Amino acid sequence: MAMNKFNAMESNSMKSLTDCLYFMNGHCKFGEKCMYRHSLKAKKQLTRCNKWPDSCRKIQCSFRHPVIMAQPKVTTSNTLTSRLSKDNLVSFFWNIENVPIPKGQKPFDIIQRIRQKLVIEPSLQEAAFSCFCNIYTISQDNQQSLHHANVRIIHVPDRKPGAVDRQIMLELDRFERV
Repeated sequence: MAMNKFNAMESNSMKSLTDCLYFMNGHCKFGEKCMYRHSLKAKKQLTRCNKWPDSCRKIQCSFRHPVIMAQPKVTTSNTLTSRLSKDNLVSFFWNIENVPIPKGQKPFDIIQRIRQKLVIEPSLQEAAFSCFCNIYTISQDNQQSLHHANVRIIHVPDRKPGAVDRQIMLELDRFERV
């Protein structure tokens, strides 16, 4: 019983040090009643705190404290692991000109939410995350945010209609062969 009480207290203190996704992406409806951290300094940058979650306990830390997800422990044989790794691969192909970045959103945060829902929660492995666009139509800030999220930006000049779609089809073919 005492151990459960300690774990609950530790969990609540970690929540108050963990960044609120809603605050980071615009607006948290809970405001000051939110259990998670609302740091304006951390919101203005993309750098993750290198001491988080191991030792940083500063509520006013100017670096990001993202949500920490528990990784499931899997014990399998080597042959089964190699087969599963091929079956569990997922790759993302974002045509940013057809599906633009919503106003007021940061590509980094969008990509983190996509990875959380489509890779981490279903226990899959990400093979690649690619963004197809004419780089001259995207702001430097958004390009930097994509870079920080480890997204490969593939420049496709918009000289011909459907050029991005053809490039995505080529990448899909490469992914299928892997």
